[in-house]
Amino acid sequence: MDSQVMGSAIAAWAELVHLDTEAIDVYCWRVEQLERAGYSAPIAHELAADHQVDLHGACKLLSHGCPEHTAYAILS
Repeated sequence: MDSQVMGSAIAAWAELVHLDTEAIDVYCWRVEQLERAGYSAPIAHELAADHQVDLHGACKLLSHGCPEHTAYAILS
């Protein structure tokens, strides 16, 4: 295999691993923030996985007294 091709393949793999690690870090951070706001672990994980869910809006719902299941229904 050509060394230039090999170098490009390694660079692409390294970028993919970095992006996956970054995505995992963001997901874990979102779960942590949702749990701190008062969501149960299962709902926090589900909401964290959906990038269309506004994290700040989700936390605000609970801080304003919205029950968890009602907030979940609004957000999903």
